[in-house]
Amino acid sequence: KLELGGNPLTPELLQMSMEVNGTQKLLQFLLDTLEDPDSPPERPWLTVREKTGKHMTFTVMCYNILAEQLATRTKYGYCPSASLSWDKRKELIMGQIRKANTDIIALQEVETDKFYNQFRPLLEAHDYEGTFCPKSRSKTLGSEEERKRVDGCAIFFKKNKFSLAKEKYIDYSMLAIANSEGADDMINRVQTKDNIGICCCLDIKEPTQGARHSKLIILNTHINWDPEYSDVKLIQNIMFMNEVDAFVKEIKGSYNIPMVVCGDFNSTPDSAVIEFLLKSQISTEHSEFHGFKYHGFLKKANGECLGNKNGTKYFKHNFKLKSCYSDEMQENLKYTNYTYDFKGILDHILHSKDSLRTVGVLGGIDEDWMVRNKVTGCPNVHYPSDHLPIIAELELTNSNSR
Repeated sequence: KLELGGNPLTPELLQMSMEVNGTQKLLQFLLDTLEDPDSPPERPWLTVREKTGKHMTFTVMCYNILAEQLATRTKYGYCPSASLSWDKRKELIMGQIRKANTDIIALQEVETDKFYNQFRPLLEAHDYEGTFCPKSRSKTLGSEEERKRVDGCAIFFKKNKFSLAKEKYIDYSMLAIANSEGADDMINRVQTKDNIGICCCLDIKEPTQGARHSKLIILNTHINWDPEYSDVKLIQNIMFMNEVDAFVKEIKGSYNIPMVVCGDFNSTPDSAVIEFLLKSQISTEHSEFHGFKYHGFLKKANGECLGNKNGTKYFKHNFKLKSCYSDEMQENLKYTNYTYDFKGILDHILHSKDSLRTVGVLGGIDEDWMVRNKVTGCPNVHYPSDHLPIIAELELTNSNSR
């Protein structure tokens, strides 16, 4: 209980503090009646290079919108109640999406019911088509009401630029079960995490004259959050890229096909997960595996996942990827996740090196504004999720190296 003697509180507030759960009620009242921070400056658009004007360009948004069921008072106790209200947050989120007006949108933590009854109809009215994959627990829940609240990943694209040629849903939990023989860690650690991913192959409706590519692959995933399970994050990403490899073969594409990889990877730029994606390989003995041995499973799943160089085994994938946010751009975007107890970059947009290049990205929030308004974390009245949307503009290129 707070000792409030001598504090300049009104009699009404003192009375509130003496009620059952009075301390909690008082703190919540004071939090909810705080003055809202003033409107933040626009996030800057950062030009990476000039467009050539010869090839098609398109924009991509990646955004973890914070599912309603996860925006709890327990987890976000520093937020006013209004900042956790789904109705208020939904309007802000849709306002951000409409204002950005990107050609492709990759969302995480979209609840099933909200995809079908809110996001899809609202975005269809703005010429988008969308696809959605809920997390795997939706297959095991008993009631329809429970399934409606399961969140997942969604991809939307502008119908005037693209059409959907093929899609594939990736369920890491099911993959772990299917390939768990002789690898107990797959069941004990990976199978229990119900993260998922989506692959979409889009036909480009009006490719520029002389363009080498008429298709575009868009990927979206949400990887396990727990820092104590960095090995699981790595395995999920290895399975992800292995499934993408199979998907490319299914559409009879090449490893040079234009590809954009979006997601909340719950991994910072210096993590093993991002190292694997950007360098196309990671040692089986990397410290972030915590000594767990997964190579038996992966060799069984697909021998192409394993390589051997100078006696060192490594996991690999066959794509050459590059981050849209270079080290220099990350100086301006210091975080994509901003909470009371963590601030850092967890969300990423990557692209194929050989067929795409970044021409611009959306920068970060003004640091002076955050300090001046004493913003300790999001969501708040201006930022409706604990994550920030990131946006990149990409240009197709006919070059074989970039």
